[in-house]
Amino acid sequence: MNVMQAAAAATKNRVLYRNCVMMRTANLVMFASVLSIQGALLEGVHAGEARSTLSVAANVTSYCDIGGSFSMKLPTGLLDFGSHRIVDALSGLNDQDLTQPVKGIMPLLCSDSHATPQVSFGFGLHARGRQRNLLGPGGSLVPYELLRGNSPSHGLWDENTYPVPSVAGKPGDIPVYGYIPALPTNARDGSYTDTVTVKIDF
Repeated sequence: MNVMQAAAAATKNRVLYRNCVMMRTANLVMFASVLSIQGALLEGVHAGEARSTLSVAANVTSYCDIGGSFSMKLPTGLLDFGSHRIVDALSGLNDQDLTQPVKGIMPLLCSDSHATPQVSFGFGLHARGRQRNLLGPGGSLVPYELLRGNSPSHGLWDENTYPVPSVAGKPGDIPVYGYIPALPTNARDGSYTDTVTVKIDF
């Protein structure tokens, strides 16, 4: 190969090399441009739109809470006759304290001041028919009554429903008066108890 041929070959190689570089550069620029165009297209694309509604609701209810209920907001109602004795076992005369009814309380709380609750009282765990009884040692029973006022003339709390007395126009605690007509002469020493179910309708 002479000098002229060598020079021509070198020139040819340089041109080919330059073309390769230019082609690569052009390809890279074109690729970058394609990416830029795709990005611009994606920015303006929306898949679609859908609308619906969300229902929102709440229930508000009034309530009346009676003492000792499952909510435990109020203390349990209590009626305590206290301690009494038989004065004369032969005649059946009794402690004079029993001549007066004993006042107890059944707590009541209503959320609505305009509520008109009605109350009824069961006859207790140890009743004989409609007669309530306190149960003591050895099965000994002491009859008693639950009165709607401070004397037997006011009538009894029983399974019938009665309006709850109001205080300042609002349903208040339920007054309960306990009354033991007479202590049985065979009543044994010890504690006597009963449990009465109280129901509120409102």
